[in-house]
Amino acid sequence: MNKAISFFLIIALSILAACNNDSPKLDIDLSNTKIPVVHIKRYAKTMFALKADSFFKAIPKLRKSFPVFLNGDMKDSLALLNLKTFFLDPYMQELNNLVQKKFPNLQPQEQQLALAMQHYYYYFHSPKSFSYYSYVSGLDIGAPIKVIDSNIIIGLDLYLGANTKAYMMSGFPKYKSKWLIKEAMIPDVMHELVSGMIPEKNLSSHLINQMIYEGKRLFFVQAMIPSISDSLLLHYSQSQLQWCYDNEARLWSLMIDNQFLFKNDVQVQKKFMNDAPFTSILSSEAPARLGEFLGWRIVSKYMARNKVSLSALLKEQNAQKILKLSKYKPKR
Repeated sequence: MNKAISFFLIIALSILAACNNDSPKLDIDLSNTKIPVVHIKRYAKTMFALKADSFFKAIPKLRKSFPVFLNGDMKDSLALLNLKTFFLDPYMQELNNLVQKKFPNLQPQEQQLALAMQHYYYYFHSPKSFSYYSYVSGLDIGAPIKVIDSNIIIGLDLYLGANTKAYMMSGFPKYKSKWLIKEAMIPDVMHELVSGMIPEKNLSSHLINQMIYEGKRLFFVQAMIPSISDSLLLHYSQSQLQWCYDNEARLWSLMIDNQFLFKNDVQVQKKFMNDAPFTSILSSEAPARLGEFLGWRIVSKYMARNKVSLSALLKEQNAQKILKLSKYKPKR
């Protein structure tokens, strides 16, 4: 082979290796990991279909199918009356009608969730099995997904689409309602699932700790759904995402120059961690939750540059160690 060609080939391979070392390898061989069976039991669909005159009689028979919902005292007449009132409420029935129209069946979501859970079992080799349920939450936007013990509960009324009239009438801000879409459902499930696998976030701790905490959650979702776009993962529009990449080095310099990373100032944390239309400390074009973005970038570099399992990442509580070993230093 020509020496000049050999030289340039070596250089090219070196550059490629460096690039590969900069990104975590999330395309894994799942051939030895079974796809779990995922069946989402539709609590709301069943309950809203009950006739008013036979409601009380039907409840005990449904207890076995929906134990996570119907686990109270079946002789508590007041509790049963409140339950009946909930499902006969016209507003809740209207929400349920919207849900049934949007999701006549959940087969696509079950298939997506099964693939995500296949990744989960690959990484964690856990014998733990889950039960899956859907319900109508009454627009509980603060908790669209709930994980209770081994039960994963999905509020279908929070995935009806950004322009759903009920969201506008409820006063949901657009920066939140734009992500109340069916494509966000399974990523949201995995985002909530990982919360029970890592130490609880300490809101009084340094900003870097909160950044790494959220970075871990995002990286976990990406590992469970490797095909997910950065936009959907981070809940950023394409223009917001581009702003983050274009200004990553400047943003990091801001963090370093102002010594924000090791401050536990509540106001600073709110500016970089809370959801909002934009980050006021920078500009109206800067998206919110920039601390999450940086945390995700740091964790990604850490996992790419160190031989660390996903399980070990979640257990690691030393945020400064993750930062140091990530060798994170975005270039201008």
